[in-house]
Amino acid sequence: MSALSSNAQARTLEISSSAIPLILGRPALEPVRLSGHEGLNSLFEYELLLKTPDALNLGASGAMDFDVEKFIRCDISCSIQLDGAGRFLPGAAGVSVDGIGAGARQINAQITDVEVVGEEGRHVQYKLTLRPWLHHATLATDCKIFQNRTVVQILDELLADYNFPVDKRLIESYPPRDYQVQFNESDFAFFSRLCQKWGISYFFEHGDGKHRLVLIDNMGAYKKNDSAAYQEVEYHAPGWKVDAEYISSFVSHYQLTSGRYATRDYDYTRPRADLSVGRSDPRDSSQTDGEVYQWHEGSAAGSHYAQPRAGSGEANDPHGEGRQIALVRMEALRTHGARARARGNLRGMVPGCSFELTKHPRRKANAEYLILDTHFLIEDVAQDSQIGDASPSRRQQWRVEVDFTAHPMVEPLRPAPTQARPLTHGLHTALVVGPPGQNIWTDEYARIKVQFPWDRLGKKDQHSSCWIRVTLPGAGNQQGTIHVPRIGQEVTIGFIGSDPDQPICIGQAYNQANKPSWNLPDQQALSGYRSRELTDDGGNSSAGRSNHIAMDDTKGKIQVQIKSDHQHSQLSLGHITRIEDNAGRKDARGEGFELRSDGWGAVRAEKGLLLSTDGRSQAIGGILSRDELVSCLEQALAIAKDLTRSATKCEAGARETAPQQALSEAAQALGHGASNEANTRGNAQGGQPVLALSGAAGIASVTPKDHIQYAGLNIDTVAGHNQQHYADQSILHTAGKDIEQFARTGDIRVIANEGKLIHQAQHNSVEITGEKAVTLQSTEDGITIKAKKSITLALDDGTYLRMGGGKVVWGMTGEYLVQTANYRINGPSTIGVDFPSFMRTDQAQQLKLHRMGDKGDGLSSRDFSIVKASGGASNAQSGGDAISRLEKDKPFDVT
Repeated sequence: MSALSSNAQARTLEISSSAIPLILGRPALEPVRLSGHEGLNSLFEYELLLKTPDALNLGASGAMDFDVEKFIRCDISCSIQLDGAGRFLPGAAGVSVDGIGAGARQINAQITDVEVVGEEGRHVQYKLTLRPWLHHATLATDCKIFQNRTVVQILDELLADYNFPVDKRLIESYPPRDYQVQFNESDFAFFSRLCQKWGISYFFEHGDGKHRLVLIDNMGAYKKNDSAAYQEVEYHAPGWKVDAEYISSFVSHYQLTSGRYATRDYDYTRPRADLSVGRSDPRDSSQTDGEVYQWHEGSAAGSHYAQPRAGSGEANDPHGEGRQIALVRMEALRTHGARARARGNLRGMVPGCSFELTKHPRRKANAEYLILDTHFLIEDVAQDSQIGDASPSRRQQWRVEVDFTAHPMVEPLRPAPTQARPLTHGLHTALVVGPPGQNIWTDEYARIKVQFPWDRLGKKDQHSSCWIRVTLPGAGNQQGTIHVPRIGQEVTIGFIGSDPDQPICIGQAYNQANKPSWNLPDQQALSGYRSRELTDDGGNSSAGRSNHIAMDDTKGKIQVQIKSDHQHSQLSLGHITRIEDNAGRKDARGEGFELRSDGWGAVRAEKGLLLSTDGRSQAIGGILSRDELVSCLEQALAIAKDLTRSATKCEAGARETAPQQALSEAAQALGHGASNEANTRGNAQGGQPVLALSGAAGIASVTPKDHIQYAGLNIDTVAGHNQQHYADQSILHTAGKDIEQFARTGDIRVIANEGKLIHQAQHNSVEITGEKAVTLQSTEDGITIKAKKSITLALDDGTYLRMGGGKVVWGMTGEYLVQTANYRINGPSTIGVDFPSFMRTDQAQQLKLHRMGDKGDGLSSRDFSIVKASGGASNAQSGGDAISRLEKDKPFDVT
């Protein structure tokens, strides 16, 4: 490349900006020197030294009075003239062609700093700092949540606020991220962190008076220099020529790097999945056996890639995304393995452009390289330097210097993860949110959505955050405490690894709008849990009904209470004091326990139930300890057996004590309430569903209405002293077979005080027998004996009187004596006799089939089989009303 002529040197560096004042149509400041740094994955910074020109002869006072504050944020374009290259072309006229690649290189920027340097000879100097528009992103800090977006979409949204050109040369497919947070970090720090995490490099292209941000993720998208003169650059030793541009120093550098990267992640929606990933592509000089393994808390850019369906989309592919991140990290590790530092007097070496090195004595060095960064200086010739008597201090010489880093184009290039991830440093509070009209907004993992107080853009709805897990005591496989925080409640949020992208709810907190369950400090003795009914207008407010589990630790009056406001249903244990609403403790109600409800109630125990007032101080013994009950049952059985023997000897009907004994043994065999017991008593197996009642001071069973007692088999009532039955109206004993009364030593009295005494054997005989005399008395009327056929009176000696068939027969072996004051015999006479008619009862039964526990759910037109007490069986079918009529079966014959 040829150097500039002296006339050309005077205009090698030119500037253009609306910030530069114009005087008499000419710029009031002209460039002296431009120097600075520019490179990939960094913000360039140049320092531009300006001075007032000789031609304007402004003087110090006028030149130092520019309004430099207006320079700030103005665009500026620095134009560096390029002469191009001369080279031999076969067949062309002459020996070479000059000016190939000639033109101008632009460095466009914004003015971010201005210094008034002061006077220097006849001039006033100003120093400007030039930076890209992206520098503004270092001055803007935010806390912002991005959901369900790819890294490219996030970068688009982030950079849209700056309204400057962006060129995306991206070929990779980037997955959407459920949740990505910019937290207390500048827009530029957030931008850098995302680019580094996903392996996206950036640099700036200059042209047309502007500078354009370029995003790039592949080596094929880097372009050659726009100037053909710098697409191939020669190497020559220093001092080769003074009027040519070339590389005078090129130092190749190789270093040992890692070429293997491994990481893993965890997804609680797939807790057993192995999400380990790794990539290996070591350089020849790499440590092939060494592996960099990182958990995502250990990496500045992070390797967190599992997304546990925390967003609104479908589950991601953690292995695919993990391999993508592992590839980026692996390439970032090996990218420093081969580099070169170079130097020369070149004006057109532009970062982000490639060139080919030629004529280097080391043949392997002659290759294509990407310019990673440059340290550039250009100083133009001033008018003072061309004045013969100018002082040395005022002379300004033309010079160009560039130091740059070159990266082989055959090697992958990824940005190093140097941008630290922001840390949350402790817990945050947040408000539980969800859709309008909802009290709770959750999913199958009991997760919630929250609105952070630092989030200015959230609308306090289900889109304010990702799904956030809630830590709950004892959480396990369908076990543990469960209480999903409700909309409007305040929660405390921790962050896994202090990563703002991984929030987790670890608790809840009271505030002015969500006060404690009971009024404090007055009710400080109460602890427990209180929930609210989920109503449309107050499920999370202080109004409405609630449920609570309260532990009252008041001195000398402790209690535990489980209560639901529905039907005022509760179980209270201890020193029972009423606990209502937020006011807490109210009036005392007694001591012990109470199970009560304004609605229905049921007590069930499938293997037996004991209700007893027999004391067990401090719960001594098993829960079914029942010695008193067993003793009473044994006494009852002994009384029953003794009286049975007496009745049987006296020709009374047979008594069955076996059922009573079996039930007594079943009650004795209940055990002590442990499922591992194999308790037996006689022939009774333990664990039978027996209901046993024992009242140490008596049992009172009363109702102002009806009282029913029923046993499918036998009812045995035994009293150690007396059984007394009273009814204000009637006592009716009805039996399908026999009714028998037996008194071993006392009387049997049947007394009708005002009504009749009626004894009927409607379809059989009546037998009255007494060892002593049998007396029939009518104290105020007569005695009438009626018979359909005959009446016979007989004595033990054979004497008898038989009336019937229209005649009276006397039979005796002794004297017949009639004592009367008068005797008269008339003709034949009779009287009419009325007898009651007796009907036979309908002994048929009805059987209704229904589902267990629901008598209203009848089973119509179903076949069934009946087993009878006699051992026989019959088949039948229920009718349309689920009822079957058993006309041929006597009562109680069906088992």
